[in-house]
Amino acid sequence: MYWQAFRAAPEALVVLDAAGVVRLASTAAETLFRRDTADLVGRGAGELFVGSPEFTAEAPTAAVIRLPDGGELDVEVRVRALWGDPSGMLSLQVEERVADVRRRAALEQRIARLTLTGQEQGELLGDVIVTQERERARIAAGVHDDSLQVITAATLRLQQLRHRLSDPQDLAILDRLEASLVQAAERLRRLIFDFRPPRLADDGLAAAVEDLLDDLAEQHGIGVRVESLLAAEPALPTRVLLFRMLQEAVANVGKHAGADRCTVILGEEEGGYLVRVVDDGVGAENLHSDPGHLGLLLMRERAALAGGWFRISSLPGRGTTVTFWVPRGADLESKGAVP
Repeated sequence: MYWQAFRAAPEALVVLDAAGVVRLASTAAETLFRRDTADLVGRGAGELFVGSPEFTAEAPTAAVIRLPDGGELDVEVRVRALWGDPSGMLSLQVEERVADVRRRAALEQRIARLTLTGQEQGELLGDVIVTQERERARIAAGVHDDSLQVITAATLRLQQLRHRLSDPQDLAILDRLEASLVQAAERLRRLIFDFRPPRLADDGLAAAVEDLLDDLAEQHGIGVRVESLLAAEPALPTRVLLFRMLQEAVANVGKHAGADRCTVILGEEEGGYLVRVVDDGVGAENLHSDPGHLGLLLMRERAALAGGWFRISSLPGRGTTVTFWVPRGADLESKGAVP
């Protein structure tokens, strides 16, 4: 009965014999010392406390516990002699110092706040991705079903008007107007491609990336190449995810890199898809510190939401390499990131 009561005591209690060897330990002592009873009993006080302090019943003693992982813990030890015991056994009540308890509690609260802040940031970026994708889908549908149709109808009416005109000056004005409408229609089709590239679903990821890089080459005069090592085409949701990240990376090459060449490598690794975007541009010391690179944060968050990872390496004058991996079958539809 005494043994059960001793074990269940709320305090960290340790009984030492006359030689300073542990003979009994409470459950709370196991927690404080980070050792189970089998690891406590039989050990000398010199093994458990730094500097082998002398314990007396006169006053509380400051001591330092030697933890199994090499760490240390500041404690206060109160000593009581066991009444009627001629062998000189001592009972030690060991408590973590109040200041340390408070400091640990404050540290744990700070860690909790930082963790919560990180979660909130992740949720915020996830919301940005969801909103972005839904807005892209809405605009693409609106452009295709409304604006592009209106321009097409206007072009047909201009063709009808052409048959009624004979003045060369009027026909010249009509030519310029038709050219403007054709240019506007082409820009809208490019916008639709940016939002929902048709070849991505019909011809696959590599074909859609080729179109993406052709556009980069046309706009910025950059030499481009796609190297596809894919054994099979990713499922469409994964394809959309990979393409969206590639789209952002390639856009950054056009906007910031000042590169002569850009290469995209599509591969498979460790049960997922590994993608690299490599340019030979100006590079940068620390892209992560640039507040204008929200796209990098969104790419990182997309990969994380899908259970993958994102990395970027860059040095001045040595170009930039963007690398990301997502598992096979990654599908952000269930998370709302792909409508």
